[in-house]
Amino acid sequence: MTVMAVPWWRRLTPIHLILLVPWVGLVIGAASPIRDNSFLWHVRAGTLQLDVGHVLRTDPFSFTLHGAPWRTQSWLVELGYGLLERWTHGLGWVPVMLVVVGALTFLLVGLSVYRRSRSLLVTGIVMVLFTWLGLAYQVPRPVLMSFLFLALLVVMMDHGIMWAVPLVLWAWASVHGSWVLGLGYVTLDALAYRRSWRPVMRTLAASLITVSITAHGLGVWEILGAFLRNRDALRLITEWAVPDILSVPNLPYALVIVALLVAAAKGAIDTRRLWLIVPFLLFGLTSERSLFPAAIVLVPWTVLALSAHKDLVRLSPRRPEAIVNALIAILIVVTPLAAYIGVRPGIDPTGFPVQAARHLTEGRVWSDDRTGGFLIYAYGPEREVFIDDRAELYGVDFMRELVQTRDGDPIWRNVFQQQNIQQALVHRDSGIGRALDAAGWYRAFEDDTWALWTKP
Repeated sequence: MTVMAVPWWRRLTPIHLILLVPWVGLVIGAASPIRDNSFLWHVRAGTLQLDVGHVLRTDPFSFTLHGAPWRTQSWLVELGYGLLERWTHGLGWVPVMLVVVGALTFLLVGLSVYRRSRSLLVTGIVMVLFTWLGLAYQVPRPVLMSFLFLALLVVMMDHGIMWAVPLVLWAWASVHGSWVLGLGYVTLDALAYRRSWRPVMRTLAASLITVSITAHGLGVWEILGAFLRNRDALRLITEWAVPDILSVPNLPYALVIVALLVAAAKGAIDTRRLWLIVPFLLFGLTSERSLFPAAIVLVPWTVLALSAHKDLVRLSPRRPEAIVNALIAILIVVTPLAAYIGVRPGIDPTGFPVQAARHLTEGRVWSDDRTGGFLIYAYGPEREVFIDDRAELYGVDFMRELVQTRDGDPIWRNVFQQQNIQQALVHRDSGIGRALDAAGWYRAFEDDTWALWTKP
């Protein structure tokens, strides 16, 4: 007897609609103005590398450390940024990139969750919480690609596709310094699943070779070393601070911890799996920036706490219900695209001094790490900056000096004198702004957020 295939729309249930929540969040979030300063200087690094014909190995952007040894770890994705900006004459491609890369990452995580739960309801609930945590990390900087590579690596290891791991790590090492997480995941996965060590060692050895033959060659290890040496400097940047997991944005990570404890108490987690779970759980607690990659690894395991409910959604909707569900699903997929109607993606004028910067004159300007990234994009590399967010380049002493100066500490006078600062572009109500007012500096321009001071 021939079994007729059931059309996809006949299989749709209301539970499927929950699975569309990540898509809605990703599309709406991608329509927001650009607020990420790090992304902006990466774009300019890309166009500069296209012009000079090689990857950057010295600092081209600051007057404080110009020419100092520095390697751009994200050279491959920066080239892509540079090409896209030149092809489109702007940043209109950013929302599309965010949606595509974000959707692929969330899809891979969703597949890992479903593989362990075999329940649409459980998968939907977990992915809603994952979306809650993850949308804040969907920014256009290169780290976005590292999330995709980590999610891909999790799926590959789940299915035993180890031959492709070295290729993924080559691309990852050319995109972001977090590629070492990939090596760690492969090693811990082998411990957790008691895999045969011979193929694992071959995979790790091949991976070490591939990451060492990117455009930087063995310099990729210098990049990693610079990062490790400057951990204290990174902690002065908010995203590298120890996270508050009980805050509203980070609350899903606290729920991840609870779910894992419940699963362990129920005996749903094999003791061997703790080799993988515990290190990534602790890694997520080291900084705000570590929460999301840790969640990519841990979230699939949280479903074990809900494993008793895996048979709740084996439903076969009647034809009228299925048609209605299909129409609603299509509406949910299409409606978020309305967020793009009449919106031209661009730089957020409240997050960056777009208008104030147009009043800059010749001479060195002081700005903080966030504003520096914008100035590099808008006026670099011709106009050099005091600092941007490359903490691994500037070091902890320089970053601490920045914080003190930004707060209006008397040290600002020495900094300005040593660097021959003629202008300052900062928030109008900042500590350094008040100090400059008291010192008689002139406000050449100001709006509701930003002000430009010039030396008297």
